[in-house]
Amino acid sequence: MATTEKPDYVIQFQKSKPRQTEIKKIGGRWYLYERFSKYDPEIKRSRKISGKCLGAITPEGLVKTTRRLAEPKPAVLNDVVAVGNEVYFWENTAPMRRRLRKYFPDLWRQIYTAVYVRSALDPRFRRLQSHYENSLFSYLCPGLSFQRPCIRDLLEQLGRSREAIRGYMREDLEDREAFILFDGHRILSASQTMTTAELGYDSKCRFKPQINLVYVFSLGEDTGMPLYYKQYAGSTPDVSCFSDLLRETSMNGKNYTVIADKGFASEDGFCQLEDDGLKYLLPLRRNCAAAADLIPESPRGYQKGFTYHSRSIQYSSFDCQDKASRLHIYFDPELYSDEMATATARMEAQNRTVGQARQAEENRRKKGKGRLTDAELEALRPVELSDIHDAHPAMGVIIIKTNRLDLEGEAVYYIYKQRQNIEQFFKTYSETLDFEASYMRGATQEEAWLFLNHLAAGFCVKTIEDIYSIGEGKNISYKDLTSGLEKIRAARLGKSWQMPPIKRSTARLCEKLGINVTAEKIEKLVAGTE
Repeated sequence: MATTEKPDYVIQFQKSKPRQTEIKKIGGRWYLYERFSKYDPEIKRSRKISGKCLGAITPEGLVKTTRRLAEPKPAVLNDVVAVGNEVYFWENTAPMRRRLRKYFPDLWRQIYTAVYVRSALDPRFRRLQSHYENSLFSYLCPGLSFQRPCIRDLLEQLGRSREAIRGYMREDLEDREAFILFDGHRILSASQTMTTAELGYDSKCRFKPQINLVYVFSLGEDTGMPLYYKQYAGSTPDVSCFSDLLRETSMNGKNYTVIADKGFASEDGFCQLEDDGLKYLLPLRRNCAAAADLIPESPRGYQKGFTYHSRSIQYSSFDCQDKASRLHIYFDPELYSDEMATATARMEAQNRTVGQARQAEENRRKKGKGRLTDAELEALRPVELSDIHDAHPAMGVIIIKTNRLDLEGEAVYYIYKQRQNIEQFFKTYSETLDFEASYMRGATQEEAWLFLNHLAAGFCVKTIEDIYSIGEGKNISYKDLTSGLEKIRAARLGKSWQMPPIKRSTARLCEKLGINVTAEKIEKLVAGTE
């Protein structure tokens, strides 16, 4: 096979060509390409891989490739747009707008619009442009583009602005000097390039690459409001993130009471909290040495009692040796009943297995074919109820250590039980808003994704709180509200707006929540943004 003769200018260029490149002749012209080597397990050696074209080789030298990128097209203003969710979101997020304008003066409109779409309509970035064009936001925040290059630039710029993100969230911390709760949440990652996405273990037994998202919450009467977050590698335990998050939030020495889970309740953890000047309210493990001899053998041994959600809670309180902290030991009959039912079910299943094994061995012995020794057969005895009590003497018991000596045992219990609201938040985060898994390719994009999620989740929690405040928590879900409001549309006629009749069920929903969407209001909102 004849070899291709290279012109003198190509031979001359080859002498000084960059490393990891190769020259190709295509269609009578010469080009410079990237070149890599990758090990192929099938042929058990490295093979060549060509990369992108770097340019054309000419007598004048290398003419670099210029890649034509399509300019982002401006949004198409539709004459008929959705207005229900838009008006509700706009009127209930004025503080968010002001603060975004303060910390992200060049990006706040894109961030704000993206948060609206991802919280009320769809979390997927590829649908941002379509939802934006078909909503009132194309008039309230005009001139934006959410095509792929623009979304990429938004995520890159926002993800690099951790200091601005931190400043935004710190304002929430400064507004609330109350009970603060720390908790972690595992988010799966499909990225193969994220260094923080590591194999880890979570409560759902998912052994997959994930990041550890640690959150700070402010506890209210009915909800846990998300205040501050930070991402860590998936293999990092929550307790290891605690001191770092304390330093970043600068919560040291302020009037906060920290509530956390049992993983934080170590001697080092208590010392760290006290050194930082923080109050704490932390549950202990039932087998901890501090409460080993203090748990009563029966409910009659407790000192005091109160009712919680129509059930009796009994408790005793004990001062610790340092006199600066106190132990509260509670007996919850409902918790005891649940744990006892679980233990009894296990006992029944185990006894059935033991019974079947004994019967099988006895049948074999009748035929002279026994397999077990007498000692092994004797060991196959059923579990007694007393065995359960011996193995789990503290069923139904909750132990809480606190240095808030001004709080009575009843108040401590009520405050601790509010941490259940955090479980509801993460359920909303993962299931209602569909933020369970990330497809971001790098830590920068991941940071931007998490901040947009944080803003969307905060709005969602506030909305759920409003629904519960009017006594409709069991009748109206967050999705009921957003899907109902999505059906409200308006048509532009010149500079005025006209609305068709609203569906009766949607009108009743708006009436319950005090939502008033009228053509006059839309005209004022649009006029105020022009």
